[in-house]
Amino acid sequence: MVLEDLFNPGWVRRRPYLAFVFGFVFTFVAFLISRVFFRSSMSVAMIFLTTLLLIPTLIMLLRMEEQVEGKYGLKHFFHNHKDIFEVYLFSFLGVFAAFVVLGLAMQNNPASYDQLFDFQTRFLSFQQGLSAESVQAFVQGGYDMGMSHATSLFIHDLLVVLICFVLSFFYGASAIFLIILNGSVFANFIIFVTRTIAQNAAQGVQAFFIFMIHLIPEISGFLIAAIAGGVVSKAVLYEKKGSARFKNVFKDATILMLIAMCLVLLSSLLEVFVTARLFKLVF
Repeated sequence: MVLEDLFNPGWVRRRPYLAFVFGFVFTFVAFLISRVFFRSSMSVAMIFLTTLLLIPTLIMLLRMEEQVEGKYGLKHFFHNHKDIFEVYLFSFLGVFAAFVVLGLAMQNNPASYDQLFDFQTRFLSFQQGLSAESVQAFVQGGYDMGMSHATSLFIHDLLVVLICFVLSFFYGASAIFLIILNGSVFANFIIFVTRTIAQNAAQGVQAFFIFMIHLIPEISGFLIAAIAGGVVSKAVLYEKKGSARFKNVFKDATILMLIAMCLVLLSSLLEVFVTARLFKLVF
């Protein structure tokens, strides 16, 4: 693909913060294409198009990562994984920021906003029971969330971690689709809640940063699981089964999955015992 020549993966890996720009720009490109050609299903088309734009570079990065893991194994573990994790994280943050900007820009135009977040709104309504009434009831009611809620959130996030690993194992960087989908859902959720309870811009900014407390470790867990599945997939394709390089990759992937599980556990605890409590205090 042309994008592989335009954006050298090694160049992006050495400057991972540029992945934020690419994620942001690619989302706007997907928005423009969807608005022209897929207006009736724009909310889903944007996710697919953004994924397609990001995949070429991510596939080559996973191949580079597999070569590093095969050579070094657990030696310099965090240093070796830092760059690709940052690329994935900044890519997600760029996509997430673009969805937030687009949502805020269209919030006073109900028809355009509904087109942008139609699928995400229906998902939150049907799966999570989200409504203006439920948000107001939570803010005005007593705090009754405990360990059972954290456990439920952890089980849900753990399932997403496993799906990210499996999708990435079978389809390489295509697991980024699920992560971008989550990013668009989070963006819609944050905008919806902020519009419902925030009385001014300052409160809206407060709500956004309160959400970030648990969102960053949660998404980090998903991204690490996707990286683990991707490098194992490349090892199966390119390395000799049972070789030292092959075993090194699997050891690395096992550690990555354990880290991903720990991060989503941390996220679940933060969401119940920090984020929710702060919302009660602030709003």
